[in-house]
Amino acid sequence: MDENEVLAKYLPAAGIDRVPDDLSVPRTQEKDSSIKSRYDYLKRNAILTKLWNCSNTDAGRLAGLKDYAAGPEPRDDVIKMMHGFIGSQHNRLPKTEIESALEQLGLADDVNAFLSNDEKNALDRDGFVNLGKLLSDAQVLKMRERYDNEIERYGAGSVHDVKIGIARIEDTVVKSMNHDGLLDPIFMHPRLLSAVRHVLGVHLKYIGSNYHCPMPGYGHQGLHADYMWGVEGAPEVVNAVWMIDDFTKDNGPTRLVPGSHRLGVTPGMKLDNPNDSVDGEITITGPAGSCMVYNAHLWHGGTQNCSRSLRRAQHAFFGRSHRPSSTDVPKVIDQEVYQRLGRVERAVLDIE
Repeated sequence: MDENEVLAKYLPAAGIDRVPDDLSVPRTQEKDSSIKSRYDYLKRNAILTKLWNCSNTDAGRLAGLKDYAAGPEPRDDVIKMMHGFIGSQHNRLPKTEIESALEQLGLADDVNAFLSNDEKNALDRDGFVNLGKLLSDAQVLKMRERYDNEIERYGAGSVHDVKIGIARIEDTVVKSMNHDGLLDPIFMHPRLLSAVRHVLGVHLKYIGSNYHCPMPGYGHQGLHADYMWGVEGAPEVVNAVWMIDDFTKDNGPTRLVPGSHRLGVTPGMKLDNPNDSVDGEITITGPAGSCMVYNAHLWHGGTQNCSRSLRRAQHAFFGRSHRPSSTDVPKVIDQEVYQRLGRVERAVLDIE
């Protein structure tokens, strides 16, 4: 199948009917252009950030939230959102399950065979580490074929919210497309889990996955963090980008700002226009099969794919075991996938 035939499979899922002729014309994703909506979002974000960072414990945050609720003009959406994170425990399994699973994987201790000191230091200092090529060429070829077939089958119904020019599939590793375990390394590779364990500690869990493929001429994103508010101190989330195609300087590599995970604010709170480039920004390139893991409070975003080819990527998202998940795994997991999973995999997914 030639490149044009493959591209045609992706058009419905990307919400477009053709690839643009001029791939270099800037095309950015704007959630809401109204000044009023942006001001309201930033105001809410600032309140949430202040409440979260008022203490380094949930008990202290709850006390701060109680004071806020008793104060002048508290926002119901702020109270509901914050209480949803700190008002109760969200782990489905006892914490002993993930402890046992990581012990079986050789990851009970932060000092293990899977991550070097230099890689740990990079995660701490820069907020990310490129683990290099972890998938074989044969694995990558099979994954591409699987993604291409599924994106054609799902079409525009692969996600709840189509982002123009970007074809996506949500919850990939727990859907029927992973019936045979082809995508298990996406959330279970020991090098990946070692990096996640270094950032979050032992009590971690998978909280979501999505396949993300910007079409030629699309893919630029504003700088953002994968959390709703700024976090000082202990991080709450880790994300990984698996490169299913080579990431080159021309086909929309991920951009990020090293060290920005330590700022304690989201890009929107600091930048006039998150779509613009910022000082110190870099892009991450690498061969297909590579995995880049990052502290998900790091400022990052996609860049525009100015090549004539797809730029396939798979994301895997992790959080602390007692926090809410992006994906309701018990609700969406395919039964064939569920039945073949062992106790270790289920512990990482936090399911019975």
